[in-house]
Amino acid sequence: MEINNPYGGFLIAKDSALDLAEKAGILSKNGAKVHIIDGNPILLAAWEEFEGQGLWVSSGHGAVAYDLELSNSENLKKLAGFDNSDNVDPGEILWALYNSYGPQMLDYLRGSFCFGLWDTRKEFLLTATDPYGLRPVVYTRKNEHFAAASRIRHLLWAGYSKRQLNEDSVFHYLFFHTICSPFTIYKDINKLEPGHKFVITQQAAGSSLYYDIQYRVNNSLSEQEWIQRIRDELEKAVAVYAKALPYDKTGCFLSGGTDSSSIVAYYTKLMKKPAKTFSIGFDESKYNELDYADIAVKRYQSQQKEYYVTPDDVLVLINALPSLYDEPFGNASVIPAFFCSKSAGDAGMKYLLGGDGGDEIFGGNERYVTDMVFQRYFFLPKVLRKAVVEPLLSWMPSAGLFYKAKRYVRRSNIPNPERFYSYNLLAETSPEVIFKKEFIHHIDTRSFMDTASRHYQNVSYAEETNRLLYLDMKFTITDNDIRKVTQMVEAAGLRVRYPYLDRDLVDFTTTIPADIKVKWGKNRYIFKKAMNGILPDEIIHKTKHGMGLPIDPWFKKNVKLKEFLADHIFSENAAINTYINQEFMQSIYKLHKESETSYYGDNLWVFLILELWLRKNL
Repeated sequence: MEINNPYGGFLIAKDSALDLAEKAGILSKNGAKVHIIDGNPILLAAWEEFEGQGLWVSSGHGAVAYDLELSNSENLKKLAGFDNSDNVDPGEILWALYNSYGPQMLDYLRGSFCFGLWDTRKEFLLTATDPYGLRPVVYTRKNEHFAAASRIRHLLWAGYSKRQLNEDSVFHYLFFHTICSPFTIYKDINKLEPGHKFVITQQAAGSSLYYDIQYRVNNSLSEQEWIQRIRDELEKAVAVYAKALPYDKTGCFLSGGTDSSSIVAYYTKLMKKPAKTFSIGFDESKYNELDYADIAVKRYQSQQKEYYVTPDDVLVLINALPSLYDEPFGNASVIPAFFCSKSAGDAGMKYLLGGDGGDEIFGGNERYVTDMVFQRYFFLPKVLRKAVVEPLLSWMPSAGLFYKAKRYVRRSNIPNPERFYSYNLLAETSPEVIFKKEFIHHIDTRSFMDTASRHYQNVSYAEETNRLLYLDMKFTITDNDIRKVTQMVEAAGLRVRYPYLDRDLVDFTTTIPADIKVKWGKNRYIFKKAMNGILPDEIIHKTKHGMGLPIDPWFKKNVKLKEFLADHIFSENAAINTYINQEFMQSIYKLHKESETSYYGDNLWVFLILELWLRKNL
């Protein structure tokens, strides 16, 4: 089976002329189009794998290397002074916008983008990623040397990293199952955070924020008015992408959930033709949601294609993951994401519309409802909590209802954002139990939580639910969900667009009051109200699931996967033995075999992916 290893994107570097000449040769051998600026120690390179990736040079003035999926290209052409009939290179459009608006040009861009721009006249370097980091930027800086790229592998090809492991990022990965911005797995490479630009002038250099999510709640509208506005704004966002992409080459992910189903609903309405939909199923009934996808198919009469993922599919793809991802990436949903994308590619699709982002802007995750449960504890007077409830519980046995009550009180007393991430193997287990003593001395076990706290404080003015949504936009969207879907879609040779992450739609949702996004016991409250009559009732009221992988039952029942797991993370020569106590690994393996929950099997996958990545890359 063919698995594409995505490489497209850009690189921009400011270095000594001698080093750049050498690096230009290396990059050219790695398939890049390269340009060195005469009289300046500046190199730009582009790998043109997909449409929207390239390099444009302005005669004597500068150059732009880019990786773009802009959703308002026609408007930008007009703004830049071009006629719509003109065939203009995207880099030239960016250059014209920069000449008119300077770095403020970023505020006019919509869609996903990253690029590097050099202005010879001002000796000015600009690189940026879009507001949600959909097209990421990584960079390295040492003294006067600077290089930024859209992929870590570009910096590695150019020799801009010594591949020194960032020990904090190992903890970071095991805590969150991915490495979140601004960190990477390497000490000398950072990620540019979403909505940030990096600027180098003759006087200074550094990154700064050009866009952030701002919660400016509008309390003047009734629920019925919000319902109509949500319908209008969502249709507008889907239209941005539906009308820009060729109908015969565009498909829709369809999980059977509210996000993917609503995109199919609006796509069908806008195109006045049936959508082409692609779904994944499993033989494990607990994980299989094709029944809900079929409900949407019947409702919208879509042209449906289904694929059943098997344990053998996991074994086909798993050894490719350390090459497909430049860092350890532990979200097991990469497997169904790839095979769903491949199914679409086999059907002739070139583009897919994904539903990612809906949970994080409309309040769809159950964690938001759960946090409200913990907040309710503080409705009790403090004297009652501290003088009666907690002392009384301390005397009770840790079993049955008393155990649950103690656990509830303990988690309630953890302040956010720590509480938001407290249902987590690393949060619930002492680092001394998990990690080798010699490794603990090299890591900061607060590395993830300190970053989360910084984001949480950035929106200290907002209501609690919005603060949690903000955290998920910064972490779950930028560094987890989008990285999962984009990389797997591109590994199948396609491109993906995210209507829910249209900037204008996101900005609109920040005006919706938090108390109608999520209510007591009800996630997505106002969104579900808005979808009444648009989505089938069964989909609106279904329990949230998502595109999960039944890796826990497969580790238990499938002989090949069970052996693969044992051969890699329980061998004497396992790479993770440098960092992880083997006794701890054996203990969670035992719990995995004895437990009905998928919790331990899902965590074993995370350790397995780290093991495979370490073997392949270090």
